[in-house]
Amino acid sequence: MTEPVRGLLVDLDGVLRLWPRRSAIRAARDCGLPENAVREIAYDGGFDLAHHGVWTHEEWVGQVRARLTDRFGEAGRRATDLWAADRGDTDPAMANLLRRARAAGLVTCALTNNTTAVTADLQLHGLTDVFEHIANSAEIRVTKPAPGAYEAALALMDLSAGQVVFTDDSRTNVTAALHLGLRAHHYTGSQEFEAFLTGLGITLPPTADTLPPASVPAGTAPPAGHAEADEGNTTSTRYLATGRSPAELAPRLTTQDPATTAVPLGPDALATVSATGHLTTWRLMPRCADPRAAAGHLDAWATSAADVDAEHLPPWLPGTRAAAAPRAADLLHHTGWALHQLAATAADDPLAAATHLDTVRQNLTALATVIFRHQQAPWPGATASRYLPPTVHGALTASLRADPTTRTGLTAGLLPLLGVLRHLRQMTQLVLDTNSSWPWRYTAAALTPLLGTPPDLTIQTPDDPLYAPALATVYDRHRPLAQPMAEALRSWAATNLNGCDVVELGAGTGRITRQLAGAGSAAYWAVEPSRAMAVHLEHARLPGVHVVEADALMLPVPDHGADVVVEHEVLQFTADPLLAVDEALRVLRPGGRLVRLLLHPDGSNPLAGIDDAYHRAAFADGPYPLFYGKGTDQRVSDHLAARGRPTQDLTLAEFTQDRTAEQALDALADRAWPYQHQLTDPRHQAGLKAARQAAAHGPDGAGVPYTLRALITPADQEAR
Repeated sequence: MTEPVRGLLVDLDGVLRLWPRRSAIRAARDCGLPENAVREIAYDGGFDLAHHGVWTHEEWVGQVRARLTDRFGEAGRRATDLWAADRGDTDPAMANLLRRARAAGLVTCALTNNTTAVTADLQLHGLTDVFEHIANSAEIRVTKPAPGAYEAALALMDLSAGQVVFTDDSRTNVTAALHLGLRAHHYTGSQEFEAFLTGLGITLPPTADTLPPASVPAGTAPPAGHAEADEGNTTSTRYLATGRSPAELAPRLTTQDPATTAVPLGPDALATVSATGHLTTWRLMPRCADPRAAAGHLDAWATSAADVDAEHLPPWLPGTRAAAAPRAADLLHHTGWALHQLAATAADDPLAAATHLDTVRQNLTALATVIFRHQQAPWPGATASRYLPPTVHGALTASLRADPTTRTGLTAGLLPLLGVLRHLRQMTQLVLDTNSSWPWRYTAAALTPLLGTPPDLTIQTPDDPLYAPALATVYDRHRPLAQPMAEALRSWAATNLNGCDVVELGAGTGRITRQLAGAGSAAYWAVEPSRAMAVHLEHARLPGVHVVEADALMLPVPDHGADVVVEHEVLQFTADPLLAVDEALRVLRPGGRLVRLLLHPDGSNPLAGIDDAYHRAAFADGPYPLFYGKGTDQRVSDHLAARGRPTQDLTLAEFTQDRTAEQALDALADRAWPYQHQLTDPRHQAGLKAARQAAAHGPDGAGVPYTLRALITPADQEAR
């Protein structure tokens, strides 16, 4: 999704400031010097030194004066003074456009290869209100078209490249900006530039009577119905992509209202309190992150309106992952320290021990938020955070209910947290590729006297409750494989998997494995992280199939150990789809292929009202769950294309599958869908009642057309 334009980055000379008098040539002529005498001396190597801030403007002019005087005497000195006195003219139309842009709320910044005289020149021309920021090469010490010049300007604006429009009268500088991801325009006049902005959907006000103060970040609010949405509360949450630290950001958030207090909460959070007592928590992310996606706006990830209610796209990107890793490691370190302090004070100072227990709980909650806050869970969360999985939330709740001032209560409050610690250490390693260097074995030894037995602090991922035995038992029954789909899979496998070493991601109970594994593959590893699901696959005893309990983010397969990695709608269920794709590329041999099998309905399902009625009733007292769905397809393809690996899209089968209202009701009654296992029985029964009422007023059955596709990506990088 294209980022909205939030700023204008503008060259100064030749755009806003014009030089119609050609002062260097004119000064030379007026003083009887050769026409190019001033130009040759003024714009040689000394000019570069002034542009890079090695010389001040005055030092540069002084050097030019000395050299011209030495060569031409008094005429050279007078020519220097005439040349240096000309400070150019303002283009009033462009100045007006920039003021209107500021009035429209856009951040304006000048990016100029210039000397230290820029600030004084802007004051001289009455242009101090045109730009909020000045990226002057003499101050940033790098000149266009070097990438560092643009990056320095973006840092001043606190915007990403995709949010900024750049204009310059130099085609070279424009080309460099395009390579860096800015929306660049070759400047020929203010009217043409405004037309370019209009084409991007930017409408400027006709006048700029009142200019706003320096821009104050607005942040992105979670959508209505979200657990963190304002909805009349006295507290708010805002997501903000920024390159500024909380300490740097605090003054900007208080510029419009001095009565507002800003308090940094750590390296990635900030709180502001207004004069009326309204509290806003600001969650800070790198500039490259998408705050709308992180705040829970589904359309930030959807490629079409049909994808909006079926989307699970954890927005981990290299920038967000790099920023989160050191924060997670730091929280693990402080958790270990607090556990040691708890162990040391448990016997003699129960209040101190209770305080350390609370510190452990706070650190683990913060760590869980770092890891999970960018991932919407497929069920409504409780009071702590919608983003916390039920295992984590349940453990934190159990810990809070214990009385830590007694030895028994302290133990009861601590044990659930140790399970959370094991789980979060695993997620930190899988998602962020980092771990704490804290010596956990010593922590276990320190806690042994309190607990009576050495606690298990090893990295561990508990079974996902969404795929517990109750679901695994009914999983296949309500997901019958249509005959045309089964035949297409077997036919494709016979041609493409024969003699290959195959890794299947998320094999589950083996619905797809049964169709692919009999095609004569040399070896077939069925990878499934849920023990409950894997048990059913093991019991099937499929010839040649090795069932492996592992996560797609950390495959127990050596580098270049497979010819084909295949998955059927599994990536959207991983903690990080893009990281899972990179892991698949790691294990593929040269010439290997990543194959994503996708089954998409063509058109609407007339029986969808039955499921919708269940959802509305079951979740009537809270926000709707965010259902896992098929929204990762294009994003994964884009991710692979950026790595030089194009994806081929093949249609394997087109068919119609019939479904009756009775089948839809039976699936709901059996809790055949993962999100249902987070519902209490009364809520489940309320959903069933509404579903039956909807079925009574709807069609008895329907045929839904489907298309089975294979997205095939080579392991080898495309030659460039």
